[in-house]
Amino acid sequence: DLQEAIKQALGGNKRARKGSRDRSDAIERRVHGFWLQMKDMTEAYMEFTFRNAELSTDIGAVERGGTIQGTRRMTVVDIWNTYSYDVPLLQGDKGICCSIIAQGLIPSSPWDPKYAVSIRVLEVFRLAKLRSPGLGMQAWLRTLADLSRKPYNSSVTHHFTNCFDLYQEILDVVDSRVKQALKRDSPNWRLKNCCPACTYDLEDEEDLHFSLLYCMDGNRSAQRVRGSVRGTKERPDPRIEAAGGDYFLSREAVNRWSKDRLAAEMENEIDDDPTNQSHCKDRWKNMSEDLTSKSWAIFDETGLFLALCRHGFTMKGSDMVQSGEQAKYPLSMAHEILTAFPCKKRHGGGYDCGCGLEVTIENSPLAPLAKENGLRMLVGAFHGHAHNRKCQLDYLSTYVTGLGLEDLEGCERKFSQTNGLAKCTRYATVFHRRQAYRTYLAHLDTFDTYANLSKFLVNNYMQARGILDTEKVVHELMVKAGVTSEIMEGRLQEEKNYLEGLSREPDEETESMDYYKALVNLHKRRERFLEVFVEDSTEGGVARRHANESYDKALNLVQRLEVQMGIVNRWTEGDPEWKNAAELLANQKYRRAVDDMERLALQRISEFAKIGQKGLPYKIRTHIAKAMQVRSKALRNAVSKYNRAAAALTPPGRSLKEEDIIEHGFLAEFDILRDIRGHIVSHAWATPAARTLLDSYHKLKRAKEEIQRLNIEIKRFVTYMDDEKELLLKTRREVEEGNPVLAFFIRRYGHQRGRFNTIHMEKLRELAAKLGDDFTGSLEVGTRLPVTDDIQMEDAGEREGNVEGGQVVEQGMEPDAEESGSEDSEVDNEDEDIVTVIDSVTTLVLQEDDGEE
Repeated sequence: DLQEAIKQALGGNKRARKGSRDRSDAIERRVHGFWLQMKDMTEAYMEFTFRNAELSTDIGAVERGGTIQGTRRMTVVDIWNTYSYDVPLLQGDKGICCSIIAQGLIPSSPWDPKYAVSIRVLEVFRLAKLRSPGLGMQAWLRTLADLSRKPYNSSVTHHFTNCFDLYQEILDVVDSRVKQALKRDSPNWRLKNCCPACTYDLEDEEDLHFSLLYCMDGNRSAQRVRGSVRGTKERPDPRIEAAGGDYFLSREAVNRWSKDRLAAEMENEIDDDPTNQSHCKDRWKNMSEDLTSKSWAIFDETGLFLALCRHGFTMKGSDMVQSGEQAKYPLSMAHEILTAFPCKKRHGGGYDCGCGLEVTIENSPLAPLAKENGLRMLVGAFHGHAHNRKCQLDYLSTYVTGLGLEDLEGCERKFSQTNGLAKCTRYATVFHRRQAYRTYLAHLDTFDTYANLSKFLVNNYMQARGILDTEKVVHELMVKAGVTSEIMEGRLQEEKNYLEGLSREPDEETESMDYYKALVNLHKRRERFLEVFVEDSTEGGVARRHANESYDKALNLVQRLEVQMGIVNRWTEGDPEWKNAAELLANQKYRRAVDDMERLALQRISEFAKIGQKGLPYKIRTHIAKAMQVRSKALRNAVSKYNRAAAALTPPGRSLKEEDIIEHGFLAEFDILRDIRGHIVSHAWATPAARTLLDSYHKLKRAKEEIQRLNIEIKRFVTYMDDEKELLLKTRREVEEGNPVLAFFIRRYGHQRGRFNTIHMEKLRELAAKLGDDFTGSLEVGTRLPVTDDIQMEDAGEREGNVEGGQVVEQGMEPDAEESGSEDSEVDNEDEDIVTVIDSVTTLVLQEDDGEE
């Protein structure tokens, strides 16, 4: 058999050959060794789990029928102890690894394993890490050592890592078999069905302004230090490409939208119209592609980029590789989503700088597809406060028709959860980092986002009803103010037109101010000149020479400006030109004071949010606290400077207090404060009361839109739960007669989400009963629209022969040089020697009658 072939190939000289082989391909050899046996190991695991579903039985306690041909002495890591165990090798077992797995253990190497970890230990660790992503492997192994009352042995970490990788891969294969049985293995099936409330379209639904809402953002906490920096050699790992599963885009899929590749196409399509350019792009650091260039020597992956539906389900993700938050990441995400949902028109995508991204999309090859699907980029409710007022009128969620109460800030909430993984993946390999994020995102989708989906729908419904309860008050205020709905609708456009009329100072005004400042400086230099040259002056020769040189320099500047501006008669203090230039200079100082005040206010808001972040190190928290103290003093000085500049205006400007600046809602007013020439206070929409009434009016509109969307989403959700139950039950019954083991795993798959359905229905019924007639939705089951799915994958037998767990078992696999992994320690010497003969025994393996590869 296979083991005898290995022994014959090794002969008796393996000790003499120890260390004679290059170990740079150790990971590749171990992985390929496991892949060759993956089909049989998966079946052994499924049989064991079927017989011992609760994983409560001790190792070896489960009886297996068959003739014992021998035993294998193993070092086993279990919950309460680490001990030696003789694994029985039964006649009919397809290799030592299958015999080990059949006893509830996972081996650490494919050919001559001497270490194994119990499945229940691996499962408890997997679930504990998913619930607390900051849990590290060493902390877990130290805990096991404490439970067994033995000292911690660092060499166990390597074996445990190998066992856990194999266990995760077996689980992936089981999951792929379940999805194949459910006919959910087509390309992009998960993306097209990621959210029951977004993607489960029903017949006779009311049209929505935005048929699909999602948000995108990048997170730089998910950085990974390159192996060369931490002093280790990154070994090739053939598992990297499949590590992200159907959650991650490949690097190639992202790089096809890079600036370099699109430069030739975009060069001829860029619109030079200044009205199409973003006014906020320069405010955002994430729009600067060179921001993190200095960190490329340290980090390979510089962050994580995600796209989420409005309910928080992950649609797609990608690694940010040796770059900042470049446009290629949102472009690739938008292309993937638009391609997956061609039937959904009018997409609404939220992004921190959606205004700038929209311009980029219009100038890219994505423009035709975006136009066909009605893609509109928007700005989230939180980040929108940092955009200028003109941008807010076009992109802020409060003023966008059809958006409802959606804030488009789901990525920030998701990142607050995934940040816990950062400290465990900072020094991980490319494979382990991507695997960790993929499994954690999948876990969140099922056990967090889906579990709280009814809570999301109920809370949003109650929030919308609460806003609609103020409708009578808002209408009374409108009547009192003498405005109608038509007037309220027109005020946004009036304000937009007004702000578009504001621009930087004209060139003639700039020249006038320069000339005015030069005259003021000339007068000062002349006074100093006269002061040092009076007869009774005590100033020395050096002071007189300096005063003379300064006066000559100031006079030359005035004369040069007079020639440039064509001024014949020099201005004097009483001239109208003098007064006008002085007023322009006061206005310029005022605007700069507003700019400084806005910058400090934004920094203060950012620090308030940062200091409360979970898991922030003590030193960073202390540093931010000190910075906030300094910022408070700077902000007080900026407010004082602003008030002085405002008082110097004609007429005097609005006076402010420090507490006015701290309010988030005030940030939208900075663009209004900058205006001076237009006398903005004369406009009805510019008063604080009118602006509050305007926001209340539009919130009422958004609340009505939210109710309309929620009524559709609730019925979709109810229908999904009923259809899912029927499908799983039907499939399980069809499979159970011929394959009861697979039917068992289908039941477990359905229980993952099905355990929450009773709670969901209770909450929805409570909502309907509580609101009574105010609940305008329906809890009846609808009919799903026919789904035109992609072509199914290859035949099951052929796929299992070539792919197990998403891993391709072919010759000549070459991993990306940038994605090579590394291990913490060397492979066992015995394993190193044995795996050198894999190639020589592969032919024997392929000739097995039972079809083993």
